[in-house]
Amino acid sequence: MNTAATPSNAFQGALSAEEARRQALLRDDWLSLDSLLSDDLVYVHSTTAKDNKVSLMAKLTSGELQYLRVDFEDLDAHGAGNCVVITGQLSAEISKQGQSKQIRSLFMTVWRLVYTGSAEPKWQLSAHQGTPLPLSTVTTART
Repeated sequence: MNTAATPSNAFQGALSAEEARRQALLRDDWLSLDSLLSDDLVYVHSTTAKDNKVSLMAKLTSGELQYLRVDFEDLDAHGAGNCVVITGQLSAEISKQGQSKQIRSLFMTVWRLVYTGSAEPKWQLSAHQGTPLPLSTVTTART
């Protein structure tokens, strides 16, 4: 029985992968981050800049973009099976080209369960979309 296909296991697996991505960003753990990103990644920042896996990893490994603090709020998982969409709010402090910046955004990530030969399947980030929020925005109840 493939338990990864059940909704609750899929949601938990994708949420765990999202947390692993957050931790890798904070620790500058590029090897772990690389394994979490799909080769066909589409990453749209809340600034409207767009990256693929290669360009995002280049910005991070060069120090051009550094995540100093990353917090998630109101995470919610949707979908089932091999794809899970996670939505939530992000609050972060980054350093971009040496300049410190506070970020607050709504975001959506798409995680895909990838099967590679005989190895256990793993969750990989296929897409990210951020939408900026004013820094003073407070978490609101869902409608």
